[in-house]
Amino acid sequence: MSDFGRTATDDGDAVERDLDLAWELLGAQPTHPKVAELALRVLAAQPERSSASMVLGYHHETRGDAGEARRHYLRIAGRRDSQFIWAARALRRVALAEHDHPEALRWARTVLAEKHVDWDDWMVLGSAQALSGEHEDGWSQLDEAVALCARTAPGELPKALRKRAEYLLGSLAPPDRFIAAAEEAVRADAADSWVAVLLGFAYLARYRFEDAEQLGLRLLREDPTDDLAQSLVKGAREMLRIVEKASGEDITLEDIQGTGAFEMAWRQIRDQRIGIDLASALAALDDVLPADLRAALRPGAAAAELAGKKVGSMVAKHLVAWHDGQAPGSGAAWGLAEPFRLMSAAEILAMDAEIEADPAAHPDWPENELWEQVMTDDAGVYVVAVAFGALVKRRPGQPDEPVAESMADWIWDRVAAFGGRDPRPAPREIGAAARRQPRRAAAQWTDRRNDPC
Repeated sequence: MSDFGRTATDDGDAVERDLDLAWELLGAQPTHPKVAELALRVLAAQPERSSASMVLGYHHETRGDAGEARRHYLRIAGRRDSQFIWAARALRRVALAEHDHPEALRWARTVLAEKHVDWDDWMVLGSAQALSGEHEDGWSQLDEAVALCARTAPGELPKALRKRAEYLLGSLAPPDRFIAAAEEAVRADAADSWVAVLLGFAYLARYRFEDAEQLGLRLLREDPTDDLAQSLVKGAREMLRIVEKASGEDITLEDIQGTGAFEMAWRQIRDQRIGIDLASALAALDDVLPADLRAALRPGAAAAELAGKKVGSMVAKHLVAWHDGQAPGSGAAWGLAEPFRLMSAAEILAMDAEIEADPAAHPDWPENELWEQVMTDDAGVYVVAVAFGALVKRRPGQPDEPVAESMADWIWDRVAAFGGRDPRPAPREIGAAARRQPRRAAAQWTDRRNDPC
């Protein structure tokens, strides 16, 4: 076909049509190959057309190619044209998705130096601050963003309240802070079951069992098949029953609180929602295991092998399902100062039986405490999960030595040490009183051996 008689205006019209079609297709099918084809055709005619580069960036981002998306966004940002703020927001979003919290904070602040920012930009700043370690400033910024939304875009307030709750959860805010924000979000949008069910489990963590039960029942009236709401009601009712029964057996609420059972349940569901739980950590570790460590780990125990066996339910059963222990003498493969290795289900069960048969001969393993041994140095020292999920080192006749806040945290530390990406928010400094991890548990109602896998 001849181009005779074609004008520059015709070519310009074709470019605009391609660009418009690229944006339309991006909105409908962002991963469709035609999106890139159209955008590249525009860029072939107008290489500096930033809006076409934005289309390409969005396309690659939705296809999971963050590196290529970032390349396009950085090129646009370097031009400082009308698309700059959108490129900066995109770079902020990519950094958050990759858990590069300092980079996300840098771009969040860059966005706010521009004109035409809105409450959501301030909200994301608060999230990035909290994730980077500026916890109190970040959480206060979330509150200020909600207030800004109420003043400037009141119709979007339910969305802002939900986002605040989501960002508080993601930055590991204390349960009480999350509860206050989640209650406000649920009042603004009672149909938001995502926030409501998390609120219910936060109630359990604060021992507000009746509030948790009532919220769970409301959720079940709206959706009787909601598994999490069913678990919420079941947990709340079980605790109400236990508290009532305990009052006649000289067991106090403080005894129950000493186990940290509901703090652990809250942390588990929170960590699952934000992808930093033990299962996520083990999956990430699989990707970066050194060859010598991988060779030392045994295959995971099948569910059928564990059926009816009382392997510890806090963390031990998850570890043996991942890898059923580790070859004796191979603990050095973890690269730590002391050669601890994972214990197998058989080793854990045999040790439990030995302790149970003669408690007096094992004073370091009291019956009225919550504990699960998970690692050993093969010389009588163990790494143990205890109350509140804390990980400690237990030596004969010595006080427990802190190792990590949880088994998941220990695994994430190994992921980072082996070169993997660590998605956890920056840790928050807390006082000694808040860090306490009482060992005494109410054995009459919580026995680690009473919960088979």
